[in-house]
Parts: sequence; structure tokens; C-alpha cells
Amino acid sequence: MIVFFSIDIAHSQVLISGKLFDLERNPIPNVSVNYKKVGSTALIGFTRSATDGTFQLESKITDADSIHLEFNHLSYARYSVIVANKTGQYTYTLSLQAKEIQEVKAAKLPIFKRKDTINYNVDAFSSSQDRVIADIIRKLPGVEMEGDKILYQGKPIQKYMVNNLDLMEGRYAMINKNLPAEAVRNVQIVENDQPIKLLDSVMFSDQASLNLELKRFTSTGSGKIGIGASPGLWDLNVTPMTFGQNFQMLNSFQSNNVGVDVAKDLRAFYTGETGVYFTNKDVNISDGPSYIRLRDVPSPGFEERKWLDNKIFLFSTNVLHKLRNELEVKGNISYYDDTRRRSGFTATHVFTADETILNNEAVDNRYRINNLDLGATIEKNEKNIFFRNVLKYHKRWNSDLGMVLLNEETPIRQQGRFTDEVFKNSLVLGRFIGKQLFNINSSLEWRTTPQSLQVMPGQFEDLLNDGNPYDRVQQLAQFEAMDWKNNMSFTRKWKKWRVSPILSLDYNRNHLQTDIELDENGENRLLGHDFFNDMRNSQIRLGVDLGFGFETARWKLNLATPYSAYYFHVDQQGVRTLDNALRNTFNPRASATYIANANHQFSASAAGGNQFGGLNNFYNGFIIGEYRNIQRYDARLLGTKKVSTSVGYNYKNTLKANFAHVQYGFDAAVRDYIYETQVDSLGRLRTSIANRESQNQQHRLSGGLSHFFASAKTVVKINGRTNWSSSDYFLNNVMARQKTFHYAADLEIMNNASSLIAGEYKTSIGQTVNTFAAGRSNTIFYNNHYLTVLIYPTELQTIILSNSYYHNNISGQPDQYFIDATYRVTMGKRKIDVELIAQNLLNNNEYVQQIITDYQLIQSRFELRPRQFIVSTKFRF
Repeated sequence: MIVFFSIDIAHSQVLISGKLFDLERNPIPNVSVNYKKVGSTALIGFTRSATDGTFQLESKITDADSIHLEFNHLSYARYSVIVANKTGQYTYTLSLQAKEIQEVKAAKLPIFKRKDTINYNVDAFSSSQDRVIADIIRKLPGVEMEGDKILYQGKPIQKYMVNNLDLMEGRYAMINKNLPAEAVRNVQIVENDQPIKLLDSVMFSDQASLNLELKRFTSTGSGKIGIGASPGLWDLNVTPMTFGQNFQMLNSFQSNNVGVDVAKDLRAFYTGETGVYFTNKDVNISDGPSYIRLRDVPSPGFEERKWLDNKIFLFSTNVLHKLRNELEVKGNISYYDDTRRRSGFTATHVFTADETILNNEAVDNRYRINNLDLGATIEKNEKNIFFRNVLKYHKRWNSDLGMVLLNEETPIRQQGRFTDEVFKNSLVLGRFIGKQLFNINSSLEWRTTPQSLQVMPGQFEDLLNDGNPYDRVQQLAQFEAMDWKNNMSFTRKWKKWRVSPILSLDYNRNHLQTDIELDENGENRLLGHDFFNDMRNSQIRLGVDLGFGFETARWKLNLATPYSAYYFHVDQQGVRTLDNALRNTFNPRASATYIANANHQFSASAAGGNQFGGLNNFYNGFIIGEYRNIQRYDARLLGTKKVSTSVGYNYKNTLKANFAHVQYGFDAAVRDYIYETQVDSLGRLRTSIANRESQNQQHRLSGGLSHFFASAKTVVKINGRTNWSSSDYFLNNVMARQKTFHYAADLEIMNNASSLIAGEYKTSIGQTVNTFAAGRSNTIFYNNHYLTVLIYPTELQTIILSNSYYHNNISGQPDQYFIDATYRVTMGKRKIDVELIAQNLLNNNEYVQQIITDYQLIQSRFELRPRQFIVSTKFRF
């Protein structure tokens, strides 16, 4: 039997209900109704009125006979009433009354993170002197700039995008230097970015990309027109750009003779790696092999505009159009004509086992460089398919003239020509077939590189002309190459595991022809057997690589096991010196990443194996590389065994704007050969390859810290690096070992807190110690300081003072100090700057530095640009 008991507790509940109206008897919804004890401020309960204006409260007060009701609404006057603490129903009328809400300012965080994207608010890092986005990026904590290259946590970025589109394909310096900072809302660093959507769910990426989030889709850009004297100077730059949702374009015309190398704006900084198994390196086309060169003086290691004597004209146009089917079409054309002069003095100390050979050279060179690049790209990047085809044409042609005064008594004239022409097509196709990812890569490159060098009077008389002096020697060289690379891969993922087998087939063919021509008393003659080359070499590589991956939220592990079989073939002057020789290589590599949490990440990698090469060194005829260097290699297949390891740690706290990274690496190699050098009493070099084992090893340690002090609007960055290494060298029949220890550190402080004055300070310190044979050693030390002070007399005026101080340990060399000054007036809303620029106010005329090689110490004096004044107008579109 089931018995139900019903107990009436209604008498213990107090329900207060009612309805709310306005003056026109319309019900008022969404009114806040709360209650509390009479005379108390503590809120006990609340409710809101319904759409018909009704409300109901259950009173929990048991020790009072009255309660305090209060009604609140943004559009009505506050109303309160005291009612009996018992069940009842009431009706109230509220009066209209607009309420003024006190202004609340929400400060934007300077740095914040959403998922894998770190957002830097541009306004938080900008100051009145900033003009282009590069001025902002170099200040960002965690981000560094090495010249124009951008790094995040010590590693180069893999993509540079504007509104998530990559217009420039790695040539991002042109955007960085010309996009107005005010057009950008946020600079975004996308960590662990996988730019190929097809791989996003398959393969982890430890690389970072940079994206500029604009305030709106816009047409913008910047320009500059400058003129000066001593002698006639000009500086012209017009760079308009458009960044739409589906269309982007950048055009640029630049010309100057004020020491700015705008050709660097066309340099691509991407490695070309688009993923572990999408390895189509189509971004960069490097110049072909140069067998000849003019004797030159080393460039100073500081700001180019202080020393570069140039005259350059550059044009570039770049277009991206994104079609409705997610297909991107890109095209680019760029050309520049650059004329340069370089002058200076070089003292070269060559350390042999039993003596030191000293040569002094006064150098005065002229260079004429022409460069043309054409490119067209079609890309489709979706979750189920990736397609990319790149067609490129590159041509570079140089015409150079040089004068050397050797040891203050022997004038030597040099004339060089170099042409490099390349066609290249690269194709990548990847898509899923069921659950399996299928991918093919194919690239085909053809190159021709003719070059020549004339030296007057002729050199190497003992070797080339039976010890008799003669008028002129000319080295001719013609290099042609065809390179065809293909691979096919399959990738399958089971839960946390990934397996990726790769099959590869590569073919490479080179042809080198060289001749040496002498001119004696107006008669030309080609030298004989020992002084010409007709070498054809080729290689076929068959490769298989079984890759494994394991991924969890914290652990990312990768292992690759590439095995390759090579077939080498060489004909030299009709003689088969290598007949389909077979060599095998195995070069495994592994990496591990552990993500402890949002702030801490650890990584490690290891690689090792063997490799063979040196086909281009199979020539047995002499080649004159420069007026004082002649070599022939008559080599064999060269073998090297290598091992490389590294460990790293990254830290970031975006809320506190703290970033840090540290990395250690070790590299070692054992070669079954060594380059042998013979130096005569005049410092002239003969280079060959000796069949002797040689070794080298190196330890590397680097790290950095950066922090943004938001309240003081100050960024502090500290970076340091050190390495110590040892390597064998073979000089004048003596085998010796060189040991090197190097360290360097930088401290940079950037402050923009005041509206009256701002400043930037950087100091760099470093030392290199080289130890040679017989215990001799050289030490190079430097400590440089850079200070920029900005003064704002008024809102529209700026005075910029740039100071540079260089200290080294060259005996008898005084410290060098440079001052540059700029006075700027800004034309308000028109965004026009008128500047008076004074460079090298102290009129320093030369810079002295030291450079160490395997067995040489080079001390050089480089001629600088004289004091100059420029008036320029800068404008933003």
C-alpha cells in the first residue's frame, strides 16, 4: 500500500507580486525589482518585470513585518516603497527620466593572445616619429629585426601577410618600409602556424607567421622626394599600395644616390619550406656559381648610408587577385640598375707555420649591376586540396672595373663581367584520397652563367709564361646547369600517430668550360692543357624517406629516415673521370617539442649522416679567381660525415609583455679531404684539394630577453650569442688547427613615454679570439654605442639627433664618433613631412675594421661618404 501525505505550507510563504506601468498605462518590461530589510543596504533578492510589466518576489525575511522594494530602469526614475512583509499584489507607475551614465574608458591591452595568435596593438607602441610599420615592428617584445629580416623568438618568420594574404612572397621589406603605421590596427604573430590548410589537421608546425591587420581595406602607401648638394644628390621613392579583401597591389619606383640600397627591398627572406613534406623551395633563386671576382675591400659593418657610394634606379610591380573559387593568382616584375664605387685600403696578414706575410692594397673599384626578375604564381589552398605552380625568370648582368695599388708600387687593373640567367618552374599538388594525403612536388631549373676576368699586367708569370712578364691575362668561364627534382609522398594519420613515406627522383647536369688567354706585345694566345677545362658532370638521386610523427596536446615528435642512392658521372676534357659511381647516404633526423603550458615551450633536435659532393671541383685546369688567387682541384668525390644537435627553450607571458628564448647547438663534421693552400712571398694563393682527413666542430649558445613597460612606454631587449669552434687547415704543406672563441651581446632600450622628448639607445659588445699554428693568436674586440634623441618643440616639429660611437682594439686607431641630425616639420592633416637632413656632421672620411679568416687577419680602411645635406618631402597616401 502506498500512502501520500500532503502538507500545506502556503501559510509560511510570502509572495509579493504586481504590475508596473508608465504614465500612459503601458506595461514596462525589464525593470529591476529588488528587496532588502528596511534601513539596510544589503540586497537580499531581485527579479525583473516580464514583457507585460508583471513581477513576483518571494520574501525570505522572517524577522520583520515590513520590507523595502526598489525599482530601477535606465529610462525611468528610480522608485522605492516600503510594504508589509506578507503576501500581496501591488500596482506602481514609473516616471520617464533619462539617466546619464558616467563615461567608462576601456584601455586596450598592448599585447593579448587569442588561441595561437599574439596581437600587438600598434597604438600602444607608436610615437609621433613613427611613419611606417617597420618603425613599430622593431619595437615589439619577442620580435627582432636583423637588417630587414624579421625574427620571432630568435627564428625567422615563415610568412608575412597583410589581411591574411601574402602578396610579396618573402620580399616583405618593401611593405615594411612603405606601409604607413597608422593604417595598421594590430601586428599579429601566429605561433605554430601551418599555412597549408591541407596539413592543418595532419602536421604540427613550430614556425611563426606575421600578419598585419589593417584598420580597413584601403589604398595607401608612402613617398619621398629629396635633393641635396656636395655633389648633386637625389632621393626619390613613390610606393602606392592597395590592400583589398580579394585584390592587392604594390607598385614602387625608387632612385637615389644618397647611400640607400633599395635593391635589398627585393630580397626574399623565406626559406621556401612550406611543410616537412611540401618542400618546394620556389621563393628564392640564388645567383649561379661565380668563378671570378675583383679584389675588393671589406664593407663596414654598420649603417650603409654612411659608406655606400651608389646610384640606383628601381621599379617593381606586384599583384595578387583572389578569385571566387579560392584560387589566388600572383604576378611580379622588378628591375634595377645600380652603379657603385668602393674605395679603401687593405692590409692582409697571412700566418704560415714559420712566417707572417703582409700585403698592402689600395683599392678603387666601380661596379655596374643590372637585375631583372619576372614571376607568376597560381595557388589554391583549401582543406581538401593544395595546388601551387610558380614560374620565374631571373637575369643579372654585371660589368665591373677595379684598380689595385699593391704594396704602394705595383698598379694592377681588373675588369670583370658576370651574367646569370635562370628559368624555373615549380609545382606542388596535394589532396586527400579518402583518409590518405597524397602529394607531389616537381621543379625544373635551367641556368647559364658566362663570366670573364681581365688582369693587367698579367700575373703568375712563373706558372703561366715561363717567368716572363706579360701585358694581360683573361680568364673566361661558361657554366650551364639543368636541375630537375621530383618527389611523391603519402601521409596517413591514426589518432596521435602519423606515417609519411616519400619517394624522390632528382637529376642534375652541369657543364663548365674555361680558358685562359694571354696578351703579350699585342698578340693573344690561349694556354694549353693545364689551363683550360671542358667538364661535364651529372648525378641521379633515388631517395626513400619513411617519416613518423606523434602528436598530443603537449608533445610533438617527428622522425625522418631519408636514404638516398646517388649515381655520379664526370667527363673532363673528353676523359671519363667518374663512370656512374654509386654512393649511398643515410641522414636521419629527429625533433621533439614539449609545450608545458601557454608560457613555456621546450624543443630538441638531432641530425646526422653522410653526404657526397664536389662534382663542380672535378676540373684539373687552372682557373684565375682574382688577380692574386689561382686554383685547380682535380678532385674526386668528396665525403663528409656530420652530426648536429640542438636544444631550446621559449618563454612568453603576453599579459606581462615578457618574452625570452635560449638555444644551444653542437655541430661536428669529419671530411675525407681538405683544401690545401700555397702562399708565395707576394701573398698570392694557389688552392687545391688534398686527400687528407680534416675535422671541425662548433658549440653555439644564444638567447634573448625582451619586456614592454607599458606605464613607461618603454621596450627593453637583451640578446647574446657565443660560439667556440676548432677546425683543421692546410697551409704551405703544414697541417694545423685553428681555434676560435667568439661572444657578442646587445642591449636596446626604446622609450616613447614623453610628448616632449623620446629616445633610443643600443650598445653592442663582442670579441673574437683566433689561435693559429705555433700558438700565435689574434684578438678582435669592439664596443659600439648608438643613441637617438628626439625632441618635440611643438606638436608638428621634431628634432632628431643620431649619435654613433665605434671602439675597437686596432693599434693606433682612435675611436670613431658620428653625428647625424634631422629637423622635421609635419603639415598637419595632409600627412606631409618636410625634412632637413644633415649626415656625417663631423665629416669622418674613413672607417677601420678587422676581419679574421682561417689563416688571415685583414685590417681595412674604407672610404666613407662625406658630410652632406638633403632637403626632402615625405608623404603618405
